[in-house]
Amino acid sequence: MRSSGRLEAKVSIVTGAARGIGAATARLFVAEGASVVIADVLRDEGVALAEELGPAAAYTDLDVTQPAAWERAVRFCTDAFGPPDILVANAGVNCPKLIADLTADDLTRVFQVNVIGAFLGIKTVAPVMQHKGGGSIVVMSSAASDTGIAAHAAYGTSKAANASLARNAAVEYAGTGIRINSIHPGGVDTDMSRSPEFEAIDKDAWYGGLPIPRIGLAEEVAQAALFLASDASSYTTGSRVIVDGGQLAGPVAVL
Repeated sequence: MRSSGRLEAKVSIVTGAARGIGAATARLFVAEGASVVIADVLRDEGVALAEELGPAAAYTDLDVTQPAAWERAVRFCTDAFGPPDILVANAGVNCPKLIADLTADDLTRVFQVNVIGAFLGIKTVAPVMQHKGGGSIVVMSSAASDTGIAAHAAYGTSKAANASLARNAAVEYAGTGIRINSIHPGGVDTDMSRSPEFEAIDKDAWYGGLPIPRIGLAEEVAQAALFLASDASSYTTGSRVIVDGGQLAGPVAVL
């Protein structure tokens, strides 16, 4: 059942949408009236999600690091639903290694997906949106862009870069009717945060020390994406929306 229809008749591409924050965003967008292209490299999961969401969703393969793949994805979207009004550049990877163990190849791979992927998305989708009269682009960054976390040098620096990309793009495309903003989640309960690399972390202690003392949910980040994608944010561009339970605000004071 659809809810308030905040994205009624809108067309969206969501990258990395087969699971996690991307899947939660795709579900919410469809519930709010949008048609959604689920773009990912995880074909089985992406197809299953599209089937779950029904005729308002369709899956396409997309390696966000490849310009030609972006061109194909935009053509697929246009053929399936029409040219996109919304892009959520959500696809991302992590490489949790200490700097002493990190290689240049590791860093390059993370930047290719998290930064080049968002760059190619903006570069490919913006001209189509401009021809349509405008649109909204949401870049999924991270609270890690603003703070140091051990073994997150590759991830954190890439997310700082894609947030800067979003701000610069917002200024460049301001006259075209395209709004570009970034979202900065803290820890979110997804497959990435449940991966073996994070098993040694005492999550209860870590998240229990936040002002909102729990891990975030993918659906909560999706709500921020909905606001930025919708006309409710019509005067918002170049902004950073933080969804981190207060992580960046600081530790809870004990008086």
